Amino acid sequence: ALAGLSALTIAGFTQPAAAQYCEGKVRGLSNNYNPATGSGFLAVRAGPTRSAAQRGELFNGDTVEIFRRKGNWYKVAATDGSVEGWASVRWIRNDCRY
Repeated sequence: ALAGLSALTIAGFTQPAAAQYCEGKVRGLSNNYNPATGSGFLAVRAGPTRSAAQRGELFNGDTVEIFRRKGNWYKVAATDGSVEGWASVRWIRNDCRY
């Protein structure tokens, strides 16, 4: 435990209160939704790989809390609480220092 710091829990992820809050917004996806081709949504996955199980979907304009980066993936949670997991950095615009 970190002395003098409380923990902050957002959408099931716990991080020290002193950690940087970083928010991103989904942008640049096709407007044509087609799950068969992967078009029109950003897959949120159980792990930072394309082969990891899909947990949910994000769409243009959705806002996420970004917790960390691993390669070309962000660990995220939708700010509306609908989904959490890993999403491609390519489609999330932000000013984070990751």
